Order: sequence, then C-alpha cells, then structure tokens
Amino acid sequence: MNKNILISAYAISPSRGSEYGAAWNTVMNLSARHKLWVLYGMSDDHMGDTQTMLRYLSENKVDNVTFIEVQPGFFAKTINLLNKAGLGWFFYFAYYLWQKAAYRSAQKLLETVDIDIVHQLGPIGYREPGFLYKLGKPMVWGPIGGMMVIDKRLMRNKPLATQVKFRLKNIINRVQLGYSARIKKAFEQADVLISATKTGQQTIMNRFGRDSYYLSEQGIIGEISLNETKFNSDIVKLVWCGTHIERKNLQLCLDALAHVKKENWQLNVLGTGPLTDKLKQYAAELGLQDNIIWHGHLNRAEAMSMMAASHLHIITSIAEDNPAVVFEAMSCGVPSLTIDHHGMGDVICSKCGIKIPVDEYSAMVKSIAARLSDLLAKPELLKVLAQTTIAYAAAFKWDKRLDTLDDIYTKAIGLREQNAACLVGNENLIVL
Repeated sequence: MNKNILISAYAISPSRGSEYGAAWNTVMNLSARHKLWVLYGMSDDHMGDTQTMLRYLSENKVDNVTFIEVQPGFFAKTINLLNKAGLGWFFYFAYYLWQKAAYRSAQKLLETVDIDIVHQLGPIGYREPGFLYKLGKPMVWGPIGGMMVIDKRLMRNKPLATQVKFRLKNIINRVQLGYSARIKKAFEQADVLISATKTGQQTIMNRFGRDSYYLSEQGIIGEISLNETKFNSDIVKLVWCGTHIERKNLQLCLDALAHVKKENWQLNVLGTGPLTDKLKQYAAELGLQDNIIWHGHLNRAEAMSMMAASHLHIITSIAEDNPAVVFEAMSCGVPSLTIDHHGMGDVICSKCGIKIPVDEYSAMVKSIAARLSDLLAKPELLKVLAQTTIAYAAAFKWDKRLDTLDDIYTKAIGLREQNAACLVGNENLIVL
C-alpha cells in the first residue's frame, strides 16, 4: 500500500447521495491505492444512526478499509434531539461533541497503527473543523465548503421566514469566518487545505492568508455514456431534481417555463418535499400542468435512467456547494442550465451547459425563458451540446481526482517534514 491514511467522514453511506455518497466514493476510490481507517458517525437520517453501514459491512468485505464507528455520547444524543425536532442549529453543538469522541478514537488508533497522514474529509462545512489537527500528523482538510454568501437578489421573492433564515446565515458566515478563534486555528494548523469552490478558495485566502487546492467534493461515478435514441423524439425532455424546499427554488424554473411560447417540451420533476403540493398547484395556475410529470422520490437507478433520457437538466438552487446531480447529468451527456454561482458556476461551462447570470428575479426568469426558447426552436443544438458534455465529463472521473489527492497527500507530508526540519535547525542555533 502507498500510504496509511486516517479519514474522518462523519456522514457516509454506500446507498445515499449528497455528502454521504461523496464520502463513500472518496473512500472506495482511495482504497485502490492506500490503506484507510475511516471514522464515521452516521449512515442514515440522524447522528448515531449507522444501520445501513453496519448491514453493508456485515454482508460485504471492503478491501484495505477499516471502518471505525464513533457513537455520540449521552450529551451529544440529548442535544441532537433538538435537531431531530427541527431546530437544525443545535446539530452543531452535538456535532462538536461527536468530533471530540472521534479525536479520542483517533488517539487510541495511533497507539497501534502508524498513520502517515490524516484527512478531515467531511461533511464539507467549515463550521466544525474537528480536532484531528492535534494528532501531530500531516493533515489535509477538505474539500471545505459552506462559505458562500447568498446574493440578496435571490431572496426577494421568497417568504419572510426564508429571507430571515438566509440573511441570518450570511451574518453567521461573516462572523464565524472573521472572529472564530477555533476555526482560525484549524485553518492555520492544516498542512494542506482543499476548497470545494473557487469562491471558497478566494475566501480562504482573504480571511486566513492560505492557498488551497480547488477540488469539488463530488466526481463522476461509473461509466460515461450517452443515450442517443432520445434525439429521435420531437419533444425536448427537461429534468429538475431535488427536494421541494425554498432553497432549491423550483419556482424559478416554473416561472421561466410559463414565459416560453413553444409547447414541444416536457418537464420531469424528481423528488418530494414540504412544498410539493404548493408547487403542483402553482404550476397548474401557470397553465403548465399538461407539460409536467411529477415523479416523486425515485431510487438511484430510476433517477439515473430518467436523467439519461433527458435533453437538458435544470438546476435553480439559491445555495449549493457542488450538487451531485450536476455530475450525474454530465455522466449521461446531459447539459445543465444553472444560475451562475457557487459550485455550479465553477463546474458548468459552455461545453456542458448554460449559465444564467445572477440578477433580479424577473430578469432571471426572462433570461432562462429566452435560452429555453432558443433551444426549443433549434433542438439540434442540444445534440451538439450533449456531445461536448460527454467529452468534458472525463475531467471529473475518479482516476484524475485520485492523482490530485495523491499530490495533495505528498505535499502535506513534505510540508510537515520541512517544518520539523526547520524546528530542529532552530533548536541547534547558538545565540551569542
């Protein structure tokens, strides 16, 4: 094996997407080159829920990986009851205590295992950096996300409660990034930092004076392929995927489609959520009900099949780092239409999609509608864009990501050795 690596991946699952899947795919791919010890605390809905992982590990052998379950203590479980009740910010207090437990597990592991490097992998949010930098080993932290400031223009048509929530989050981001001594120390102590977005990369430099690698937490899983039979249809199939909540902003997609005059389209909406009934009613009020199919929650295989049969993926989220669905679409040769911000703005380019500048709501509605109208008038453009999307997707395959991570690990180890040599040199100096 190349290196012995200790990884902290609080949320991980072989069957879920988002951060669970990002951590799982990182671990599985790294295990082809390295020997791993993985600290984890959740594979299901809440802290301490590890049924999926335990069941999977009882039925499958994972070569070169030792999974170490870190259960939360009594106080963490008690605090997390408030999170389960819907008071989400209390999660961070419980998560802080879980990180303490993870650190103790790591210390115990180091008594018997010679670890070459420590990787604080996930979740990607910067708010709780953990304590593994105290182990005295070469340390990598990232990809780090959650540092975005949400543009005020994206909030103006939202309910008051949503506006307050997003504005409060912006304030908290500024305060924590600017004044949290513990977060500052974590950024200073890590040998190498990885940013999940280019905006985050700039934030890290501005706030902490540190360079960082840019590497999305997501990558392309499996084969890259294009279903060309879909281009035989006269109907342009659009797809929108996500939970039906204000942050995902499906309303923007619906409002834009209401401004499209052509009828040769069908929108497949995947997912459910607290706003599902309201959004269905709103779509009917706009006169779109005959062109929209609401599929509800689909398993991964069904969702990927639906994606592969689509001509264009639409993502309208107000705040994301790097949604997995963008990479899933790319792997199927499906271009994405997105607002030009956050991780979507970094990943999507003219070769694999269409970016709509952040603007006032009405202006974005018109911009999206205009681009969709152009594509519906000339659907052959979508076939060309599908081909360039397939070619571009190769840049996000895991073999390339593994090479990047190997470079990062080597750099972290080298920096730690260099710093140790400097300290020894300074100890040997004779002061006259």
